[in-house]
Amino acid sequence: MAFKSKLPQWIKYPLWWVFKAPQRKYGFYTVISDLLALVRTVNPFKPELTTISICVGLYNRSETFLQYFLPSIAQCENAQLIELSVFDCGSEDAVQLEQEIRLRFAGKVIFKSESHPFSRAFAFNKAVRQSSSELVFLCDADFSIPRDIVALCNNNTRNKAFWFPIVFYLYKNKPEHFSPKNGEWMLWGGKGLVVCPKDAFERVGALNEDFTKWGGEDEEFWLRCYKFKQMVLRTKCKDLLHHWHPSLNPKYKKLEELSDMGLL
Repeated sequence: MAFKSKLPQWIKYPLWWVFKAPQRKYGFYTVISDLLALVRTVNPFKPELTTISICVGLYNRSETFLQYFLPSIAQCENAQLIELSVFDCGSEDAVQLEQEIRLRFAGKVIFKSESHPFSRAFAFNKAVRQSSSELVFLCDADFSIPRDIVALCNNNTRNKAFWFPIVFYLYKNKPEHFSPKNGEWMLWGGKGLVVCPKDAFERVGALNEDFTKWGGEDEEFWLRCYKFKQMVLRTKCKDLLHHWHPSLNPKYKKLEELSDMGLL
């Protein structure tokens, strides 16, 4: 254990990825499929860009959504190729939220609010199913979106790959932009964001709505993609920023404490 703790991240993570990553329980063919995903999505020629539906499930997250998510999506390139599909589980300010979205985002908006106990799986499945594009991007409300998100989604889903971007987690009280001093890569977890063809999302079985509390459904869906022998791609996306917010997750609570002590 002492030896492992001294290994630098650039050695530790590749070794973990090859030998210990959760998908290896399905067999070492998953190493090959992971490598093939990287190779097949690399193309020197820019593909013709197609419309993407950015799908969001919400419940009383308007402040975060309006502060970070919406301003970033409003500044994206190829805005005419972005559809925003929001499913809201009966937020108290749903009417005002929809008005703000339509006022501040010039692209196509599909917004539906329906009183229902919130679960991430339920809300996101609804957002996907009401969308109209062939390519969907499931994204939480507490992110800033890269300006080139349309190109990123198209480039990383060639050959019908599922792209699970590795996002950058911002520490509390740090500047809200990418820098190694401001946060860390969510290498080991953070599979809640996914881009894939809509029909493939349904073919794999969508998010499992048996998960009624926050967390777990993303990891289960990610592993199910391997079980269905889909092409799965995980790459870093430094401008896809996860903004800090209070969390019950012990890891992030510890990071919050360290930040409050000035140790981050």
